[in-house]
Amino acid sequence: MRIPGRIALSALWALAIAGCMKQETLDMRYYYDYDRDFPLEAYVDTLGDRLFHITYYSVNGKRVPALLSLPKARAAFYPVILMLHGIGDHKNADYMQIGDSIFSAAGFAVFRLDIDLHGERRLKNFSQKSANKFSYTLRNAMVQTVFDLRRAVDYLDTRDDIDSTRTAFLGISLGGIIGSVFCGVEPRVEYPMIALAGGGLRMALGTEGLSDRITNMLAPVEPLNFIHRITPRPILFLNATDDEVIPRTSTEMLFNAAKEPKQILWYKAPHHMPPVPVFQDCVRWLKEQFAD
Repeated sequence: MRIPGRIALSALWALAIAGCMKQETLDMRYYYDYDRDFPLEAYVDTLGDRLFHITYYSVNGKRVPALLSLPKARAAFYPVILMLHGIGDHKNADYMQIGDSIFSAAGFAVFRLDIDLHGERRLKNFSQKSANKFSYTLRNAMVQTVFDLRRAVDYLDTRDDIDSTRTAFLGISLGGIIGSVFCGVEPRVEYPMIALAGGGLRMALGTEGLSDRITNMLAPVEPLNFIHRITPRPILFLNATDDEVIPRTSTEMLFNAAKEPKQILWYKAPHHMPPVPVFQDCVRWLKEQFAD
């Protein structure tokens, strides 16, 4: 007897979620330690008015490409938002440009980088469609990107036009999953914002994901192992009620694993939420935090 696909998938998610709830989170606090004094050797190219292309050294000898935009309204130094895109996209995707525009208009510098294997770092043999096939490769790219983000903060700390006490992060979809890990290990990010993400990554790998092997393989990038470390910093979650990619149970697992202070905003939308109201809500939330 063949079980309809949607019912079978729902049953699989239920089993996996139950397994994730029973499993204790793993202590990964030292996994992302690195040599902060290793030279960045940052290179800055001017692309246009207040827009710069930057490359710098991360761990494992990787050079990371990024875009930095500064607000047109001049100031002695700017609060900054690090933005990270979703799987299959890149730092200059349309919604990333919209976010850059909204945040810059609100007075924020915006630092956008490519997830490893994406954008300028893309490999012809890896794509969004092949992500499940090459799960170790994707896991390693996520790990690399956490280091890349930490090195981005190192770079921003070298600039005299950036306010290092007002550093925010916004990760979207895969960027939010990676960002949950990054913000958990990087205390210099004062204001984390996580959009369209969830916990229990092994649920995405079907029945194979129920094994201890997969649990341990994904441990370095499992948000549930890191999200609780963000406290006492505030954290904002932004999620879609009709998300067809990240199940609501997965989102709620991640939110429940985070400690106070925390807030979640729900949008009546599918996974591809309308970016303008989401980014505007991010600006409002950040200004509320600044006012406290």
